[in-house]
Amino acid sequence: MLTLLAALAVAAAPCPASDESAPCVRQRMDALPMNDLMAVGTHNSYKQAISADEMAAMVAARGQAALGVDYGHRRLAEQLDAGARQIELDVVADPEGGRYAKPLTVFGHGTALPPEMAAALAKPGFKTMHMTDVDFRVSCVTFVSCLKEIRAWSDAHRDHAPILIMINAKEGEATVPGGVKPLDFTESLFDAFDAEIRSVFGDDRLITPDQVQGKAKTLREAVLAGGWPKIGQARGKVFFALDEGPKKVAIYRGKRASLEGRAMFVNTDEASPAAAYLTLNDPIAQKDRIAAAVKAGFIVRTRADADTWEARRNDASRRTAAFTSGAQYVSTDYIWPDPRFPGGYTVRLTGGDVAVCNPVRQPKACDNLPIEALPGTPERGYLQPEARPDLTKILAPPPQPGSPRAIADAAVFDQSRAIKDKDPARWAEATADVSGPAFGHFEKALGVKLTPQNAPILSALLERAGDDRSPVSVAKHFWGTKRPYIGKDAAPVCEPKRPDLTANPDYPSGHSAFGGHVAMILAEVVPSRADALYARGRDYADSRWICGSHSLSAAEAGLQSGEVIYAAQHRSETFLRDIAMARAEVAAVMAAQGK
Repeated sequence: MLTLLAALAVAAAPCPASDESAPCVRQRMDALPMNDLMAVGTHNSYKQAISADEMAAMVAARGQAALGVDYGHRRLAEQLDAGARQIELDVVADPEGGRYAKPLTVFGHGTALPPEMAAALAKPGFKTMHMTDVDFRVSCVTFVSCLKEIRAWSDAHRDHAPILIMINAKEGEATVPGGVKPLDFTESLFDAFDAEIRSVFGDDRLITPDQVQGKAKTLREAVLAGGWPKIGQARGKVFFALDEGPKKVAIYRGKRASLEGRAMFVNTDEASPAAAYLTLNDPIAQKDRIAAAVKAGFIVRTRADADTWEARRNDASRRTAAFTSGAQYVSTDYIWPDPRFPGGYTVRLTGGDVAVCNPVRQPKACDNLPIEALPGTPERGYLQPEARPDLTKILAPPPQPGSPRAIADAAVFDQSRAIKDKDPARWAEATADVSGPAFGHFEKALGVKLTPQNAPILSALLERAGDDRSPVSVAKHFWGTKRPYIGKDAAPVCEPKRPDLTANPDYPSGHSAFGGHVAMILAEVVPSRADALYARGRDYADSRWICGSHSLSAAEAGLQSGEVIYAAQHRSETFLRDIAMARAEVAAVMAAQGK
């Protein structure tokens, strides 16, 4: 009862920003509008791989362009388990049933289907399919069966961030001679399609255009006025977007002013009365438009890769553009890497994050905490607090007063105060090393200019990895040693002798731990620059005793601490995955900068 009362009290009263208790973090996240998030999703989520012999025949007939369909996905529930919060389904109309029950395949002579698939194709209702006759293998045959799988997963995970379900209404010509031509979508077919959506997701689990529009004159007006539900209201729900061009969107809208009574949002331009959602798939060419649309309040989906080429080349350029564009949903065919391709191209948020604050709309609101994370994910860092190294058992204890090491530390401090005048360049470097972003401190050693914009994965990785340095502070307070300048008021130090600095114990140095830790990570990301990065990490650590803020022993212990923490992080598969993503990201930057 007391726990329940405490939870209710938290829900009723705003939490201070410094409170990182689970209820308070949740309260802050839930107060954000749902268009303030960013999440990863999958493209053609239902699609399974074309058989090897059929794929080879397609390449022989069409050339390398055919490789654009050479991918497949696991079941929808597995994708959702892995953190996908956008699903894409291609549908064909089949009101009488059986229209697509005998696919010819690329060879033109048909194939035996599994009995369950054949039975499902024979029944009336919308089917999921990429290309009739040619690319028809799917993890869920009927549209309703796909929705039921998503609904079952959602029922078991009611706190999930809102899931965007994108719809492509397939029509057009047959894909092979003698093949089946998909039916054209009409308003009545779209009515039936909406009915299938509502047969699985009622209004209590569905975010609809009417709910967002409320009392506004148009849906667009509501969106521009901040009409999207709060994340707390949207958790455990889905919303649909018809990803089609103007012709089919017009059929779906009919004579409606916006989308009154409809189950789906639609892809349209920003000026339309029905505007709420936009598909802008090229985050490089459409970067400015995406950012402007997101800032205005629209929800945007973009793509981190297309037609398998980014994965084949392990080219992260488009992924980087997608993650920094502001698009709320970033779609990929590679939420898992394809083992056939070297480099392990994949698209994930760092750590176990599933949904985070949007980099354009809310770059600071989450304070590096997730809106949603996978079960078992540390709240911060890659390691659970109890799995982080105990530096009090690993490091040598600080020198005892009067010991040879303590006497040596004092002598180093006293004699190194002359560096300020004798080597002003090194003193200036030590001063610069007191603060500033990691990329700036290591730019020369890296040989490339990195920023959170061109290296968002690495930037997030370093931020998250830094949280695993918490044992440094534990060790500091365990030993409680004093700063070397205390009692030597005339001795110059390269940073202000603030009360908080003086109160913070000396051994081990947190700055030196940062230098050693970041150098090790960057050397793994850019192995061609490893020696220069290791040397820079050492210089950064040395800056602390040159500055006079730490003893030499504290700087040495800090450097060792960073290296120990780096080694411990290799127990995390997520850390290793993020390192691989960062390596591809930086390689793309280096190529772009001619390095």
